[in-house]
Amino acid sequence: TLGLSLGTLFTAGAVFAVGLGFAMQNIAQNFVSGVILLAERAIKQGDILRFDGDIVEVRSLGIRSTIVRNRDGLDLIVPNSAIVQSTVSNYTLNDSSYRVRVTVGVSYASDLQEVRAALARACEKMPPGAGPAQIVLADFGSSSVDFEVALWTDNPWEERNTLSALRQEIWDELAAADITIAFPQLDVHFDADSTLHQRSA
Repeated sequence: TLGLSLGTLFTAGAVFAVGLGFAMQNIAQNFVSGVILLAERAIKQGDILRFDGDIVEVRSLGIRSTIVRNRDGLDLIVPNSAIVQSTVSNYTLNDSSYRVRVTVGVSYASDLQEVRAALARACEKMPPGAGPAQIVLADFGSSSVDFEVALWTDNPWEERNTLSALRQEIWDELAAADITIAFPQLDVHFDADSTLHQRSA
């Protein structure tokens, strides 16, 4: 009677229903994930997490989303389903102790015992952690002998500052012991016959 095509209306309604269904599915997924997070208490307000490659602090947990703040002071709204379906490291779940690691390469001419002693002195200058520092000979690289220093810390939020301070202490101790921190080098050898041939040409 109004001159409208009922087929067109039915088609538009079907498209709208499909879109609404997908939207409701997403909302329901986030709602269920929020209930799981609140019930399990594996993540709480104030926890420090490593999520999506970044360290963040949980500011609040909601039914649909969780608000976190990264170390640049940016607040992020994260859908709860993204947290539930991802592998999340919680640095403060049971306690806040964890290890930070620094790798340093020294010259092949270095006395490895002196290197270990210098690295141990660098660790002793850092604030005490939950356990002893670990110094291991990690690898024989192409241009260096590589050591790894693992140090306990109880402040995951200050990870970058802790790593910076540890690297500074390592630099100072190696320099004081006259130990060279290696850098990539390439030796080029010229064939004697080729050199003479080029000169004669």
